[in-house]
Amino acid sequence: MKKALLVSLLLGGASTGTIAQSVDDSKPLTITPQVSIEQFNWIENYTTGKAGIKFELKPSNKLNINLDLGAYKNINKPYATQSSGNALSINFSDYKTSPPYSASINPLYNQPKANLSGFYANIDAGVPFKLSDTSRISIEPFIGLEGKMWSRSLIYGQEGEQTIFEEKYKFLSPSLGAKLNYTSKSKVKLTLRIGVSYPAVSKLKTDEKNLTAPNTEFNLSKHLSPSIEAAAKIKKLTIKIRYERLNLGSTDSLKGVTQPSTKANVTGFSIGYDF
Repeated sequence: MKKALLVSLLLGGASTGTIAQSVDDSKPLTITPQVSIEQFNWIENYTTGKAGIKFELKPSNKLNINLDLGAYKNINKPYATQSSGNALSINFSDYKTSPPYSASINPLYNQPKANLSGFYANIDAGVPFKLSDTSRISIEPFIGLEGKMWSRSLIYGQEGEQTIFEEKYKFLSPSLGAKLNYTSKSKVKLTLRIGVSYPAVSKLKTDEKNLTAPNTEFNLSKHLSPSIEAAAKIKKLTIKIRYERLNLGSTDSLKGVTQPSTKANVTGFSIGYDF
């Protein structure tokens, strides 16, 4: 009798653990802080550090909603060159003869350093479905909305005697794509995500110190921007690699200033942990 009772308790405990694990896997809300490092190759080549948080909401087995929030800033401070500048950037020659930018003091005073910082907010909703009832593979088409704002600064002069010129960019872009998910027998989940976005809002604003077009906001022409992401989730730990091509358009010509189109290639590696 005692043996039968002991076996029943063990089976009950195992069953409870299984149910708890099942409930945990399908919980309606998962919060994932994440950190990443990215190579942001644009007008200058930046190495950026990023910190963010992801909210994954599952109101049902047939709907996934993801909200990504975060901010980033360059870790390195690359020197800008005139060839890497654009039509709205300051002409270096405007400062060559004015202290503290004189080449006779230090040639590097003529060569500004560049900074990049910004934040983002992305939301998407996907509908997952399996290829068959027994399949470990699922496909999840999604639609979403991506918001990005960043600031590019050029810093002239030495510390304490600096002049900073700033350009601010903002984008609001509907997006769509699909995720391909595979879950192994050991519960390792692999995901491949492919998406594309197209800006509904694409703007550039200069500051009041800009010599070409001070304190002016421009509409940028609109182009598709693709992205691809691969992720592996092991228990509560998620590792991702991501590539995104941001195609920034040229300025409208109505304000008499033309800035050419630019492209940013962003490659990153991130780690997140579920709560």
